[in-house]
Amino acid sequence: MAKKEQNASEKKNSGKEKKPGFFSRIGKWFRDLKSECKKIVWSTRKQTTNNTLIVIATILVIGVFIWVLDAVFNLGIATLISVAA
Repeated sequence: MAKKEQNASEKKNSGKEKKPGFFSRIGKWFRDLKSECKKIVWSTRKQTTNNTLIVIATILVIGVFIWVLDAVFNLGIATLISVAA
Protein backbone atom coordinates (compact mmCIF):
# COMPACT_ATOMS: atom_id res chain seq x y z
CA MET A 1 0.00 0.00 0.00
CA ALA A 2 2.88 2.38 0.75
CA LYS A 3 4.28 1.86 -2.73
CA LYS A 4 0.95 2.77 -4.32
CA GLU A 5 0.79 6.01 -2.33
CA GLN A 6 4.40 6.81 -3.18
CA ASN A 7 3.78 6.18 -6.90
CA ALA A 8 0.64 8.31 -6.80
CA SER A 9 2.49 11.21 -5.14
CA GLU A 10 5.36 10.92 -7.66
CA LYS A 11 2.88 11.17 -10.53
CA LYS A 12 1.34 14.30 -9.01
CA ASN A 13 4.73 15.95 -8.45
CA SER A 14 6.14 15.04 -11.87
CA GLY A 15 3.35 16.95 -13.63
CA LYS A 16 3.90 20.06 -11.52
CA GLU A 17 7.46 21.03 -12.39
CA LYS A 18 8.04 24.55 -11.14
CA LYS A 19 8.31 27.13 -13.91
CA PRO A 20 11.05 29.76 -13.51
CA GLY A 21 9.92 33.22 -12.51
CA PHE A 22 9.23 36.07 -14.90
CA PHE A 23 12.42 37.99 -14.19
CA SER A 24 14.63 34.90 -14.35
CA ARG A 25 13.17 34.11 -17.78
CA ILE A 26 13.89 37.67 -18.94
CA GLY A 27 17.45 37.37 -17.62
CA LYS A 28 17.92 34.08 -19.47
CA TRP A 29 16.59 35.67 -22.65
CA PHE A 30 19.14 38.50 -22.42
CA ARG A 31 21.98 36.03 -21.72
CA ASP A 32 20.95 33.98 -24.75
CA LEU A 33 20.71 37.17 -26.82
CA LYS A 34 24.22 38.20 -25.80
CA SER A 35 25.66 34.80 -26.68
CA GLU A 36 23.92 34.82 -30.08
CA CYS A 37 25.20 38.33 -30.85
CA LYS A 38 28.75 37.10 -30.28
CA LYS A 39 28.22 34.59 -33.12
CA ILE A 40 27.43 37.29 -35.72
CA VAL A 41 29.96 37.58 -38.53
CA TRP A 42 29.98 41.11 -39.90
CA SER A 43 30.95 41.71 -43.52
CA THR A 44 33.98 43.83 -44.35
CA ARG A 45 33.78 47.31 -45.85
CA LYS A 46 34.92 45.90 -49.21
CA GLN A 47 32.18 43.24 -49.24
CA THR A 48 29.53 45.79 -48.29
CA THR A 49 30.67 48.19 -51.03
CA ASN A 50 30.74 45.38 -53.58
CA ASN A 51 27.25 44.18 -52.65
CA THR A 52 25.90 47.75 -52.77
CA LEU A 53 27.34 48.29 -56.26
CA ILE A 54 25.84 44.99 -57.45
CA VAL A 55 22.41 46.02 -56.16
CA ILE A 56 22.63 49.47 -57.82
CA ALA A 57 23.74 47.92 -61.14
CA THR A 58 20.91 45.38 -61.00
CA ILE A 59 18.36 48.11 -60.31
CA LEU A 60 19.66 50.16 -63.26
CA VAL A 61 19.57 47.18 -65.66
CA ILE A 62 16.03 46.22 -64.63
CA GLY A 63 14.93 49.87 -64.83
CA VAL A 64 16.29 50.22 -68.37
CA PHE A 65 14.66 46.91 -69.35
CA ILE A 66 11.26 48.08 -68.04
CA TRP A 67 11.73 51.48 -69.76
CA VAL A 68 12.42 49.76 -73.12
CA LEU A 69 9.42 47.45 -72.71
CA ASP A 70 7.23 50.44 -71.85
CA ALA A 71 8.42 52.29 -74.97
CA VAL A 72 7.78 49.23 -77.18
CA PHE A 73 4.30 48.65 -75.75
CA ASN A 74 3.49 52.35 -76.03
CA LEU A 75 4.53 52.30 -79.69
CA GLY A 76 2.43 49.16 -80.28
CA ILE A 77 -0.66 50.67 -78.64
CA ALA A 78 -0.22 53.94 -80.55
CA THR A 79 0.06 51.96 -83.80
CA LEU A 80 -3.10 49.96 -82.99
CA ILE A 81 -5.04 53.12 -82.18
CA SER A 82 -3.92 54.85 -85.37
CA VAL A 83 -4.87 51.81 -87.48
CA ALA A 84 -8.25 51.45 -85.78
CA ALA A 85 -9.11 55.12 -86.04
